[in-house]
Amino acid sequence: MSIKLPISKSIANRILLLQAIHGDPLMRVSSDMPDDVLVLHDALARLREYKKGVPLTLHLKNCGTALRFLQVHLEKCYPGEPITLTGDPRLMERDGKPTSQTISARILHGENIPPEPDESPYITMSRRMAEAYSDAGLLEPDWSAAAFWYEYIAIHGGELLLEGLTSDSLQGDRVVADIYAEYFGVETTFVPEGAILQAKPVFEHGGLPVAVRIEQGLLSLSEAVSIDFVNTPDLYPAIALTCERLGITLHATGTERLKYKESDRLEAVRLHEVRNDHRMAMALMAADFPVADDELACIAKSYPNFISQWRACHLS
Repeated sequence: MSIKLPISKSIANRILLLQAIHGDPLMRVSSDMPDDVLVLHDALARLREYKKGVPLTLHLKNCGTALRFLQVHLEKCYPGEPITLTGDPRLMERDGKPTSQTISARILHGENIPPEPDESPYITMSRRMAEAYSDAGLLEPDWSAAAFWYEYIAIHGGELLLEGLTSDSLQGDRVVADIYAEYFGVETTFVPEGAILQAKPVFEHGGLPVAVRIEQGLLSLSEAVSIDFVNTPDLYPAIALTCERLGITLHATGTERLKYKESDRLEAVRLHEVRNDHRMAMALMAADFPVADDELACIAKSYPNFISQWRACHLS
């Protein structure tokens, strides 16, 4: 089966901010794009029409990237203007500490911020994009979204083609391919069409459910794995639930900021709760945990087509 991933919202939102900074036309958006991209696009489009001195409120839903990017953008380009940023209650609960998104926004605005030896891949991405802004080929499919298909294959076996993914990516979450190859038996083969995910034969035993394969001793898995999520926090829900389903103990470090995401993801994973968090909903679905129909809307934040694709996989 072939899966078309959404565009990387991390890359798309950086392109939008660069376009706003340089006064270039904003890229075209469509309803199948991540909601977070549509939120930032709408806010920047409204700022294009802003009249000096007129109060303006921009509602950012639950988009932390838009909040951090616009806080810097308003400071740089609209100082002292009566512009208010607001959003869903969860967004307004987030702490006010500078994040990699704040630093990224300053780099995209041209600030000279020296690189740190252990800086976030998102900051490195921003440096590269600021340098290569004129490159029309910057948009990529979303490796963060790919994580849920790695999770799915690790648990269910089989094979999938994720269209358009390349080994050479701007995205830090590209490491999901290496993690699932090393610990969970999912191999990635890059072809011109994208990335083929395939469960290693030792992990497949006649299509038996995971619980049965574990009970019968048919899985050759590590008893425990240690993974540092400090630079890849968005991978935590998929990896944590993969470990749970496969009977592997996960020793996770670098998870301190997970409580400030769309939900407290440490608690949400432990309790198998969606909590209006798109990544929790997808991770639970990929691992066959129940998700109520009225909890699915949040998935549009990053991956509007996930539900229909997941259902097609289950029926195939």
